[in-house]
Amino acid sequence: MPLVYTTNKRSFEAGLPQAIYLGLEIDYNGETDEVEYSICTNDGNYSMDFEVSSIDVSDITKREGHKDVEYIERITTVIFEKIRNYALTQNCKIHAIGLGARINSTGLLNGRKAKALLFEAPGLASRLWLEYDILPFIIGTRGKGIDERANSAIRKAVIWLSPQFPGSIPRVSVGFRHEVEVDLNGKIKLVDLSHYENTVCPKTWSILSKIVGQLKSKRVKASFFNATPQGGGVALMRHALIRLCRLLKLDIHWFVAKPKPEIFDITKRKFHNILQGVGPSDTRLTQDDKNAFLTWSENNVERFWGDEDGPIKTSDVVIIDDPQVCGIIPHIKRLNPTCKIIYRSHIEICADLIRNDPNGPQAEVWDFLWGFISQADLFVSHPIANFVPDNIPREKVVLLPASTDPLDGLNKELSQTDLNYYKMVYNRLSIDQCGVVIDFNRPYVIQIARFDPSKGIPLVIESFKIFRDKLKKEGWPSEKLPSLIICGASSIDDPDGIPIHEQTCELLSHSEYAGIADDVSVVRLPACDQIFNTMLSCARVVLQLSTREGFEVKVTEALAKGIPVVAFKAGGIPLQINHEKTGFLANIGDTAQVANYLFALFTNDELYNNMSFSARSNLNEEYFTVFQTLNWLYLIDTFASIKKKSLKNNNDDVLVGNYKWVKELWANQHGSHL
Repeated sequence: MPLVYTTNKRSFEAGLPQAIYLGLEIDYNGETDEVEYSICTNDGNYSMDFEVSSIDVSDITKREGHKDVEYIERITTVIFEKIRNYALTQNCKIHAIGLGARINSTGLLNGRKAKALLFEAPGLASRLWLEYDILPFIIGTRGKGIDERANSAIRKAVIWLSPQFPGSIPRVSVGFRHEVEVDLNGKIKLVDLSHYENTVCPKTWSILSKIVGQLKSKRVKASFFNATPQGGGVALMRHALIRLCRLLKLDIHWFVAKPKPEIFDITKRKFHNILQGVGPSDTRLTQDDKNAFLTWSENNVERFWGDEDGPIKTSDVVIIDDPQVCGIIPHIKRLNPTCKIIYRSHIEICADLIRNDPNGPQAEVWDFLWGFISQADLFVSHPIANFVPDNIPREKVVLLPASTDPLDGLNKELSQTDLNYYKMVYNRLSIDQCGVVIDFNRPYVIQIARFDPSKGIPLVIESFKIFRDKLKKEGWPSEKLPSLIICGASSIDDPDGIPIHEQTCELLSHSEYAGIADDVSVVRLPACDQIFNTMLSCARVVLQLSTREGFEVKVTEALAKGIPVVAFKAGGIPLQINHEKTGFLANIGDTAQVANYLFALFTNDELYNNMSFSARSNLNEEYFTVFQTLNWLYLIDTFASIKKKSLKNNNDDVLVGNYKWVKELWANQHGSHL
């Protein structure tokens, strides 16, 4: 029964294409030299349609010297054409596909396992993700007929998607012992190892492979701990790192604490905000706060991680990935005294405020946290001097910036059809949350960041107003004036998100902003990477007016897409921006200066094009997943070796640090010239 390829549906600009999910099952019939397949369509609730058909491959099998890849190319060409035609004629967006393969009798396709042939490089699954923006699930299916198994594949896949929002957003899977099961423990297959290899130079990949071999030969186990599995830069980077480590077959894991809103209110509004010098000036850390944090930390260890087979006792190296979970460090030292502990500081710690006021709120919070962090063997910091308080021994400090993944939904290239789709999704959200529809035929400026006090959102709005006023004075017609988009994701440890979003909307209702309010969209987005990708990719200019911050991943992503960035000279952002070449750096709070930079980028095409070219050309592999993983694997391998030496020689004084970049350490050791 063929799928229907004719339609009477009409597509409207405001009408979102219907979300569709597919099941695909493939069999090889050795008697007829045909590949039989079935495609089943599902709307997320019920199966709607199916097709059973076959592909003749006898011309390939009869030819001497034929290669397995020829089967793949023939199969994928036919199937992709079916998928494209169906999506086009039915005005639908295919979000996910359940891939199954059960081969008759021997279970082999031309002497190879079918799943290896279909899902490894050059695999059908990765091509669906990278070329068609379809989330691929690898499904084990059972059933009498191929159509029944295709139906089973998609029924199983849709239950792993988040139902509250249209899109290929898989559920965050947090399993036994609160381990984050990245890509649903391998059920989702986005990319192959070869895709990652192509993002770095051969020398970098060679060093990575060497260290991977050392970790495997030593049977090293490492575990990352943080507060949240989704939302924010830490989670983004860990999903990418664990995904690559799984492809490399390493024993590296990621665990998250049990969420508790009252604890996150303490750790975000007090730990983070006080250390960054933002929020109400009279906010202080109380003894009750400290007691609650200590109890929560102990409960996480006792309930999830501290048993004989748990990650604390079985890990050679533990990485504490944010201050929210630093309270477990004493428990690690107690339960596994030989385990090496690396603490990563991912926020701006205002060392100057701690230094200048030893009895102030910053010093008070830092002294409390340092009681735990001081027991770690290494302190990993962003490469900014003021992020490292004076009482941290410099020989225990290494420098490591954040990274982004060129192959994930935030960064991969999207087709124009997909870009248009996600723009419509964004406008649906914008209408619901702030009543503004963005006209995407006009250019827009965007800031993507969490809604919290350090992101400078009022300064973004003020800068945009000044900029728009300048354009009006120059005679720009209203239909060509740019819009402003302020958006960000939320997470479970983000108590400021809703209040700051509401304050932003209230600010825009003031009379002074009446001239721009209808062109400013303020949206808290769900964790759909492709929406962020689209909004970033189609922007004219990206703003990042954080007043206190670490390294902004969104800045890296914007520059990689060739989009100039205007930012404040805050935190780690200057690391990524070459002033007047890939963007502009303004003094913190100088909204007039920001407006002038925006005006230049909108009125000087030669300047804009040169900056865009430089931004795309100058960003290197050091800010991508493979390089970042190499940094971490080097540290893990080094400290696992230190642990073994300590056990033999009772010498625990070997240190790696001395305030150097991690890349310098492994480059010197492996003879690489960066």
